[in-house]
Amino acid sequence: MEALTPVDVFNFTALPAPFQPSPQNRQNDSTASLMRVTLWILVSISFLFLALRIYCKYLKSRSLWYDDHFLIAAWVTLTADAALNTHNLSLGFGSHTSALRASSIPSITLFFHLSSSVATLGAVWSKTSFGLTLLRITSTREHQTLKACVWFIIVTMNLAMSISVLVTWIQCNPVEKVWDPVRVNGICWDARVGVYYGVFAAAYSGLMDLMLAMLPWAVVWKLQMGRKEKIGVGIAMGMGVFAGCAAFIKSTKIPLLLVGDFTYEGYDLVIWSAAEVAITICAACVPLLRVLVREVGNITQKTGEKMTEVSSFYRKSQGVGASRRESTVIVTAGPPAEDPEKDNQWKLLALNFGNFPGLGSGPGKDATDDDMNNMKAMEAAANSAHSNRATLGRILQTQEITVQYHSREEA
Repeated sequence: MEALTPVDVFNFTALPAPFQPSPQNRQNDSTASLMRVTLWILVSISFLFLALRIYCKYLKSRSLWYDDHFLIAAWVTLTADAALNTHNLSLGFGSHTSALRASSIPSITLFFHLSSSVATLGAVWSKTSFGLTLLRITSTREHQTLKACVWFIIVTMNLAMSISVLVTWIQCNPVEKVWDPVRVNGICWDARVGVYYGVFAAAYSGLMDLMLAMLPWAVVWKLQMGRKEKIGVGIAMGMGVFAGCAAFIKSTKIPLLLVGDFTYEGYDLVIWSAAEVAITICAACVPLLRVLVREVGNITQKTGEKMTEVSSFYRKSQGVGASRRESTVIVTAGPPAEDPEKDNQWKLLALNFGNFPGLGSGPGKDATDDDMNNMKAMEAAANSAHSNRATLGRILQTQEITVQYHSREEA
């Protein structure tokens, strides 16, 4: 490969038209402030999502798994990326190279490459975390094909992104020439090799994000749950689409490094590199946050029911909205009171029922006239008592009673 002079490393002007930048007028101070604020906002938002993810695991009494550790490592790299670029801004990063002192360019270049490498590792680790999460839900035999696809994505994506980091540090010999091309003698690869491969790695990472976002639908759609629940879970696990969009945008910013004014043109690349990591962390946390949403929904529902009860009690105690209601009760007269004398006659007849021929099943005997008269008298009494008994249960009288009642205030 043809060796390049120090000037060639930063001044590739004979490039194809698509890679020619469109200069923009930025104020150095405002650019640095905006970049610094943006980076730390991304760090803060991703930390919030990560903390909520861990809290949801605590609610379900679950320990951290490999996907959680990879995600925590990705957030650490994002924080390191923000810290490195914050320091680099103080050195003059974000300004045009022509406006900087020559002695500060090597330091700015070194911190730029360090931050880019850290951001690349953060991006691939966060995507690896989401891939490991998918492996947990594709552990059954019917998901073996999907499981193989996830492993292929994880392995190839880590390989592609790791090579991208490696190329940054091996493109020059000695390695010091990477960040100090003027004072260090040596040779470097054609700068377009590293840049073009960086574009490929970023685009491939974005494509893998899209695949990781679509694979959960094949698993979720077969679960035993309602259609709305399936759609909700699928959307929650498909948030990686936004990370893929950030990766595609980042890939369009990498060729601007060939212009020779990387301290100025690298501004957008740094922002989108950090955004890719932050968005991937948030996307990986969203599915688990459904646990927290359910808990909040249950608490809100219970609180609403309690407030409704308190409000109802207060309204009743104050007479608010009191109404005047009526109830009608129908009272039915019962059977007449029992007659002790007739009951005794009925019992006596029952006791002697079997002692008279033709009236019972007991053995008969000869009866005198007095006995026959007594028998007829008891029979007449029995018939009278039976007639009275037959009237039991009849409705003899009904009466309607209207009851009106009011609230305490009206009373």
